[in-house]
Amino acid sequence: MFSLSRSSLSGAISRSATHVVKRWKSQKTVEVTLRANVQGLGKPGDIVNVAAGRMRNQLYPMRLANYIDKNAQHYQAAAVAGQTAMQSAQEVNKIYQQAAKKEQRIVQLQELRHRLQALPPLVFSRAVNEVLPGSKTIFGSVQAEDVIKELKEKHGVVVESNKVTVHGSKIKSVGESWARVDLGDLGSVELKVVVERR
Repeated sequence: MFSLSRSSLSGAISRSATHVVKRWKSQKTVEVTLRANVQGLGKPGDIVNVAAGRMRNQLYPMRLANYIDKNAQHYQAAAVAGQTAMQSAQEVNKIYQQAAKKEQRIVQLQELRHRLQALPPLVFSRAVNEVLPGSKTIFGSVQAEDVIKELKEKHGVVVESNKVTVHGSKIKSVGESWARVDLGDLGSVELKVVVERR
């Protein structure tokens, strides 16, 4: 007959208990995302660590939690990095386009400046008030609109209306005067204006 001594029995129980504790400690946990409220774990959207067996046998079959795909996290991180890089590239492109437009505008203004500086005096004919002997006062003053029209029709130069001013806002007498064209960052150009007796 088989007999056990007390010491061998206690040794066997001790080894068995140690084995259970080691097995319990070595049991792996998995990181999951909760889909519903789970008492003792958390609420929907929480990321928690649970025993692999509990996830496999209870949480996943009951649709209370989802496994977290580590590769999906890497893909998501890569997608976020790609979006950030795309936004940075769009911002750089926008800045480049603004700089290119500004450069193009400066080139256009430089060309306009050269064309304006090469122009001969702008000549206007006006009737003179003959009531007073020797009077130089004219009928119909010369204004900025007249200068703009003259530049466009006779010289093919287009200038914005708010960029032209004439001496004293209106030229009211026969003789020489000036008109100024504002070129923004490039300063301004003065044009000689001659009003002749008609």
